[in-house]
Amino acid sequence: MRTRRPDLLLVLLASLTTAGVLPAQTGVLVPTSTGRPDPKVLSLSEMTVDVGVARGYARVNVRQVFENHTGAVQEGTWRFALPPSGAVGDFAVWDGNVRIPGVILEKRRARAIYRELTTQRIDPGLLQQGEEEDREPGAAEGKAPRPSGGAAFSVKVAPIPAWGTKRLEMQYQHEVPWVDGVGELRVPLSPGGGGTPAVAGSLAVRVTLLDGEFAPQVAGALDLARKARTASFTGTRVALDRDVVLRFRPSSSAPLAFTAFRNLAGTPPDGLALAPWERPADLPRDRDGFFLLEYRPGGEVSPGAPGEARPERRAPAAVAVLFDTSLSHRWGGLEAGYAFLGRLLSQLGPDDRLLLVPFDREAAPDPQGLVPASPSARQTALAHLLSRPLQPGTDVPGAVRRTAELLRGTKGARIVLVTDGIGGARDLKAAAPGARLFAVLTGEERPESFRVACEALLSLSSAGEADETLLVRQLLGPAPETASRTKPSSAAAELPVRATGGDPRLKMVYPVLTQPPTPGSLSGWIGRYEAPASRVTLSLTDAPGRNLSVSFPENALDARDLPRRWARARVDHLLALIELEGERREWVEEILELSRRYKFVTPYTAFLAAPRSLLRPRRIQPGDPVIRVEADPATTGVTALLPFGERIDLARRPGSNLWEGRFLVPEGLPDGPMALRLVLRDASGGTTTETKRLVVDGTPPTIRPEAGVQARAGQPVRLSARADADVVFLSVRLDDGPPVPLRWDPEAKGSTAVVDVPPGPPGARELFFEASDAAGNHGFARATMEVR
Repeated sequence: MRTRRPDLLLVLLASLTTAGVLPAQTGVLVPTSTGRPDPKVLSLSEMTVDVGVARGYARVNVRQVFENHTGAVQEGTWRFALPPSGAVGDFAVWDGNVRIPGVILEKRRARAIYRELTTQRIDPGLLQQGEEEDREPGAAEGKAPRPSGGAAFSVKVAPIPAWGTKRLEMQYQHEVPWVDGVGELRVPLSPGGGGTPAVAGSLAVRVTLLDGEFAPQVAGALDLARKARTASFTGTRVALDRDVVLRFRPSSSAPLAFTAFRNLAGTPPDGLALAPWERPADLPRDRDGFFLLEYRPGGEVSPGAPGEARPERRAPAAVAVLFDTSLSHRWGGLEAGYAFLGRLLSQLGPDDRLLLVPFDREAAPDPQGLVPASPSARQTALAHLLSRPLQPGTDVPGAVRRTAELLRGTKGARIVLVTDGIGGARDLKAAAPGARLFAVLTGEERPESFRVACEALLSLSSAGEADETLLVRQLLGPAPETASRTKPSSAAAELPVRATGGDPRLKMVYPVLTQPPTPGSLSGWIGRYEAPASRVTLSLTDAPGRNLSVSFPENALDARDLPRRWARARVDHLLALIELEGERREWVEEILELSRRYKFVTPYTAFLAAPRSLLRPRRIQPGDPVIRVEADPATTGVTALLPFGERIDLARRPGSNLWEGRFLVPEGLPDGPMALRLVLRDASGGTTTETKRLVVDGTPPTIRPEAGVQARAGQPVRLSARADADVVFLSVRLDDGPPVPLRWDPEAKGSTAVVDVPPGPPGARELFFEASDAAGNHGFARATMEVR
């Protein structure tokens, strides 16, 4: 007897009655022992949220302390979801009273180190973006698939001591949506889908608005006390059943605003006030400056707050909704998708036309076809959807292709995907070439392919009212004339921003915020400039008459968010190119370099928080190295056992917890890793043994100078060289002149320096290069430069 698949209506009813405990999107620590949040095992003891908002951008800092209520050592996974534009910029775990900050590493290397450390019961934390193993369904074992980039993040945390606590810190940034001239900041605290909210022993929230003014309080949100440009909340035993939602208006009505950042010195000046979460390392030295041009398009916008029902004058729209009815699309995602569908249909009028297409492996269009969206037609379409049995398999490109065929000849038709499936960007674009395609994602799937192939994207797992309102406005509004400029391409393209009256040498300009520009929203472009310039007129290529007189400064440090925002925009551009054209080695290497330099997580990288001595084994040179160990104050003795049979009793340095001792590395010992065992004793006679890894390195570093350098007497010349990865200092000297240090230049893929060539007769001149590595080895190289 054949078993009938459950109808969508039955599954929706079941999801309403079996909603489980879902995690708050700001982070929940799930014990491995239970597989679900359990406050009897791990509860949220303290939570602090600190937010700064400026230039359409929010910087969110979350600190949480979890308490272990059992007598057993626990391990768990810290899970949270971010907005589609979110990027994690910092992460740390605490080992007792010691803060262990995260280091950006290539994802596969970070996982390998994490597995090695957890087997030694050391306390690392691994934060990564996307799925656990990044393996596509059906991928062969051992094959290295492309990393995922979903908005879901997870942090593995172990061990959590018995009856103890574990503190976690995370900072992320995201773009703030604007609708009808009003921005909306949302920090989700409550669980979705009717789940049971967590209870925080103490909760402190502080939001600082760096530009703009607060709008009226949002009903149903956490009640924050406002004072000037600050909103705050403090409480104990707080149920996390309400989100932080704040709306604000711009302080200026001007359509264009300009901000710049340039840090040529590489270090913050004395007296520069940094925010509590900022560090000097957040100000990387760069020869170029960064700029942001904000744009608030004019045009008619509706009054009132985002999300309010209001009549709008617009042309009739033809809308085809593809609704995923595969077996994977069930429970919370299915319920959220169906609720969105109801809200979308309520926005359609009798002059609009509607086609509803349920799909799994095959599309099953509503038999009534594309019809006027009258109330009866909408009810008939929903009845067809609810009677559809759930089936295994999902073919998103096939459903788009079938729908595009049904809409052939329909002018201005829109296709809306409501799905938790995946589809390649090239397949989606090929399925409906030239169509206006929108995506509404109901799960934690990878968004890159949909972002590239679609005009707009909405992730229901992290969206607020403003996000949804903006998507519906774009969906039902006219086709944007500038949409082609927001799509990625590896070919050279005209810059969307023009500079006249001066030449700051703009480059690498990318769209950010709402794209394409929509009336009442906030759009922008971020880029780099090579040369300071004053009295420059900036204008938008696609908005004649919109211009602004600005100056590109020599030095400006206030807008410290711009370098990371530019790097994130560049990475998003490269990820989109990878979706369209496939991986290229130079694109992946640039993503890794930008992620490390500007410190944010990408689908190819991860944060690993572990003691630095474990991440970077100390390199030693044969001779007379020193062992230094920082131990607990109760330690009374430390002994080092070397692999070649030597035993050293370390001595405590007066007035500190540092223990040190010297030893000789035997001559002839081959280069490579070496395990060093440390035996630590306390006053009661108890001992603890730890293993540290050292690297014996007696090989001088290799230097590869750039060949064929030519220069002119009396003028500066730019020199370049490459050296081994463990080199800590590299210099060049012209003849008998002073040494000039070379600095790493990511664009040149090498270390560079500018050397002044003194006046003199033409001919060959000698260049002397010297490098030293972490072990103290010195390497030398010579090169010849032709002076004319």
